[in-house]
Amino acid sequence: MALVVALGAGGTVYALMSGGTKDDGAGGDPTTSATAPETTGTDTAGPAPTNGTPSAPETSASPDGTVPAAYLGTWTTTIDNASGVHTRRLTVQQGEVGDTVMSLVADGPAGNSTYHCVFEADLTADPGTDGPLRLGPSTVTTGPAASCTPGEPTEVTILPNGTLTRTNTTTGETLTYTRE
Repeated sequence: MALVVALGAGGTVYALMSGGTKDDGAGGDPTTSATAPETTGTDTAGPAPTNGTPSAPETSASPDGTVPAAYLGTWTTTIDNASGVHTRRLTVQQGEVGDTVMSLVADGPAGNSTYHCVFEADLTADPGTDGPLRLGPSTVTTGPAASCTPGEPTEVTILPNGTLTRTNTTTGETLTYTRE
């Protein structure tokens, strides 16, 4: 059995016992050998406070690819549950349909140890000038199969407040990230 951290619809954070088939709700999450009760309640992985008023994101694509400029860069979030604080660092880079444009670094506690997983996903459709980014299933590039599980297709969207959401298109589970 493995502990899997997931963010459910409505912002509920779950720690589920699983055989490694559940992911972070947004396309890839480590599983751990620790056990913990299911945790529900306030979404502590939601948007972080911003300094000042966010400006409207720039939406034009760079000449080197089709990804709108507003998406480019590094975004972070945390999942805080009974097993501890799990960090996510998502990076979006420029590219064309079929290119790897997203990487995700996932770190956190795993019983008496920690996990470190790196995932990548390819752009599957032209996002146009405003997005969203449609990404294929993530693949594990770093981390053991016992701890790191590939994820399902996701959709990445910039919200009006300047945060970024990544939604699992199969389950509807979402994580919200802030720009680093």
